[in-house]
Amino acid sequence: MENLRRLLGEDWVTREVLCADPRHVLGRWYKKSPDNVVTRHVDALADFILHHDAVRCDAQRLATKLKGEFADTLVEMDYAVFLGRQGFQVTMEPFAPNAGPDLLAVRDVEYFLEIRRVRLDEARAAADTATEDVFRRLCETPSRYSVIISMTDEYSAHSPRLKLALKTVRRVLRELSEKRVQRATLYYRGMNDYDVSDGEEREPDYDFSDRQKLAAQLEQVERARNARFVARFDDAGEDNPRTVVAVHPLGPNPHLLKPDETYLRLRDILKKKREQLPKASRGIIVFDVKDLEKLMVDQETFQGAVYGDLVFILRGEASAFESDLGRKPNGFFTQTSRVSAFVAQRLEITDQSLVAWREVYPTNNPQSKILTLKELASFGQVAAGLEELCAEKFGKDL
Repeated sequence: MENLRRLLGEDWVTREVLCADPRHVLGRWYKKSPDNVVTRHVDALADFILHHDAVRCDAQRLATKLKGEFADTLVEMDYAVFLGRQGFQVTMEPFAPNAGPDLLAVRDVEYFLEIRRVRLDEARAAADTATEDVFRRLCETPSRYSVIISMTDEYSAHSPRLKLALKTVRRVLRELSEKRVQRATLYYRGMNDYDVSDGEEREPDYDFSDRQKLAAQLEQVERARNARFVARFDDAGEDNPRTVVAVHPLGPNPHLLKPDETYLRLRDILKKKREQLPKASRGIIVFDVKDLEKLMVDQETFQGAVYGDLVFILRGEASAFESDLGRKPNGFFTQTSRVSAFVAQRLEITDQSLVAWREVYPTNNPQSKILTLKELASFGQVAAGLEELCAEKFGKDL
């Protein structure tokens, strides 16, 4: 931790990392193992930033952010070093103390980057009054868990049924914290009729040799399947002053999912982040979407956000028509000329290191600065099938 000691200060590291009961993320990882992957990775990032001219920053300001907003700052540091190792000259917070992009990267030309770690509750923000009620009642509850709630529309806003269900969720949060359970699922049917299952959700190992036990197992599976209020708890890795909550409305039937609208929330967040970028710039917006894995976001989610809603198009006469899929002109890119690409990334913790997965979505707006395939590849892997949006091919195959 030589570089972290230099960046964060000996006193702070002793007090927050090496103490007996650490609260900071670095301290908890260090308590698990002094040679843990997270501490090694952050120390290596600090080494590059402090000792290489490729990245410039205000070290004191960076240290303050690491102490208070560790996860968000880690994402910014990792991307800055990623670009620096490719030969970019990177400046962190180039417009500070004024508002502006997180990074300026220069290699022949200037690129401005705005980086954001998207949390569960941002991606599934209040879409209706029932969801708003859940947020209001749960988000202010301190805990170390993220919670995804699936509920049918009988759990309406401000209803006694919803209030009692959320009271049970808070009770389970306390119990899981005391037991240090990593994952659990609450199947709620009433205040005195609910089950909590620890670990991953999976089919039980059916005992076909014991008819009575098998019947009990099948009944338990059916009860879980028909639960109309389900809360899934996942240890976030650190104690938080609030609980991260996402809500998935199910409509009237617990077995039928409503169409996922996460892409609409991502589109809204993108609109806000573009204001951090200079006009007519080669702007890049990077979202770290690791937290959204629980919502099973995929390439279609990101394409819906930036390119528009997917629509079914019919062409020709009714007797011999052709069908095709297209997009409405309501995507994020159509509304701005200051963004050249969007990057979806995930920082994955393996046994040996933190590994980044980065997927690049080029703009389809001809008024924007269109990047070459080489430029786009500097920010990650171009999403499959979107190579025609690079400057060499833009407009030719559309």
